[in-house]
Amino acid sequence: MRGVFTAASGIASVSTQKTLSYITAPSTKALEIYDSSVTSYSSSNQQLKAAWQRITSLGAPSGVASVPEPHEGGDVSLATTVFNIANEPLYTGNRIGTEGFNGNVGWFFDPAPEGRITIGPNQSYGLRLLVTPGTAFDCEVRYTYREIG
Repeated sequence: MRGVFTAASGIASVSTQKTLSYITAPSTKALEIYDSSVTSYSSSNQQLKAAWQRITSLGAPSGVASVPEPHEGGDVSLATTVFNIANEPLYTGNRIGTEGFNGNVGWFFDPAPEGRITIGPNQSYGLRLLVTPGTAFDCEVRYTYREIG
């Protein structure tokens, strides 16, 4: 399908409650999050919690910009994706996909089509770790989205 991308990045030594990644829709398109996950690739037998949430003020968070992989050759994503965030943005509204999870099992958000997150033009959403880990862990953060419009 045209306009479908996967953004992914490994994050080492996550030791605090934080935004693991954010995505910003371009001014000319909306985004639809198909699925997402946070999985540990180090020993992480601890209870954690994750969710997506709308960002009201992005500010100037630093992190690692990602180039999302297209599912069809020739597609170029216009969305901005950034991982391993410092300088937390401000959030509003309900958390979406909020679930507690064991770090060894991972967090997976794979909603039915009517439950998918739609991000309007110029809006940002963050994928957040909502609890401080008892022990630092290394994780892989991944999500698949479609650009609409």
